[in-house]
Amino acid sequence: MKENRLEKKFIYNEGDNSYNFFILNSMFKKTYPSRKVNSIYFDTPFHKDIWDNINGFGDRKKIRVRWYDKINNSEVFIEKKRKINFITQKTVKKIDTFKNFIDLDSYLNSEHFHNKFLRSKLKDNLKRSIYVQYLRSYYELPNKKLRLTIDKDIKIMNNRTNNFFQQDEIILELKYDVKYSNYVNDLIFKFGLNNRNRKFSKYVNSFIQLNNSAFI
Repeated sequence: MKENRLEKKFIYNEGDNSYNFFILNSMFKKTYPSRKVNSIYFDTPFHKDIWDNINGFGDRKKIRVRWYDKINNSEVFIEKKRKINFITQKTVKKIDTFKNFIDLDSYLNSEHFHNKFLRSKLKDNLKRSIYVQYLRSYYELPNKKLRLTIDKDIKIMNNRTNNFFQQDEIILELKYDVKYSNYVNDLIFKFGLNNRNRKFSKYVNSFIQLNNSAFI
């Protein structure tokens, strides 16, 4: 599955629920039950994808393995997000179904996984980088022109420790087709979200926090 879209992120501090004003007054409807999103990111040994993002390169990517809630015989996917200027391209492919995390962990260390999903497809020497988990809620406008997610309770961990680090931010993200840009911008202006809009990457911010804590 491949999807092209625009994304805008709005940052709130923990305990600040004022984003509910935008959700309620814009008539967003909840589309799925909230669930935990788990992502293991893959990067080069020198974290090329992170530095491309930090340096603001117009063409950059992120590679991650993702599943929802506890694994427990559920599906696991590999995702590639590529940002080309303002357009986000997202490609999702199912890896397999795994009975538990130990089962998944073993597969991610295997030559089969690296040959099938990393080396042969992406031409990079990628390795596991950072594990990020958060609680996500899903909303959509009745006219289908705009989707919205709320991410909170963000936890990060690297491969060398079992201790989680907590991030305090709450992330509101708008996702929409480029043809609805004027419509979405009007909503942002109407409800005063402009001052909340800024660049934010969970992967990059997780790397910075772990690096500042001397875990990378």
